Amino acid sequence: VYVRGGRYALREPIVFTPADSAPVTYAAYPGETPVLDGGRRIEGWRMETVNGVRAWVADLPEVASGKCYFRSLYVNGRRRQRPCLPKKGLYRITEVPGMPVPAGWSNDGYDRFRLGDGQMKRWRNLTDVEIVAYHFWIDERFPVAEFDDASQMITSSRTSRAPLVEAHGQQLAPCFIENVFEALTDPGEWYLDRSNGRLYYVPLPGETPENSAVYA
Repeated sequence: VYVRGGRYALREPIVFTPADSAPVTYAAYPGETPVLDGGRRIEGWRMETVNGVRAWVADLPEVASGKCYFRSLYVNGRRRQRPCLPKKGLYRITEVPGMPVPAGWSNDGYDRFRLGDGQMKRWRNLTDVEIVAYHFWIDERFPVAEFDDASQMITSSRTSRAPLVEAHGQQLAPCFIENVFEALTDPGEWYLDRSNGRLYYVPLPGETPENSAVYA
């Protein structure tokens, strides 16, 4: 079965049944490039000032109604990043209640920890913020469930896969904070506000809504 060149927009998964399987071969038509694309193009941009910078803004009613949410955005085929803190380098977890140190690999998991004083704040849409920690060989994400301003204690909605040390020993895990609306300031960053169904994008130099294809 040859698939001709072009972009095929998919609204649901393609399902192959046993009858669609071997000895059938599916291939691009010789010399052509078909693209099966599950992304959705975002259009209808307007300009606003957000956090002191000019940004594109699009309203997505299906996000506001809870029917849709996405974590990846591509502009002209290049992946763009959600706003993170710190802007350069990494923070480090400073305390994990109940976790003995030094620690090695084990199945012990933890869902409460602190960062340095003032590094975590009660930002907009706090439960959409994630702490991303590097420990052992894991790049692990911790959605914020609660944050206590007084104690600076963060509680995640999930438990870690293993102790929150960088590796075997006493050094706690380095980390960064992702998807912070207030950190949306640098070109190439984007933020999806689940509460009002609004997508924000700070364009790179030379990008305009007219010359850019934006896909979620």
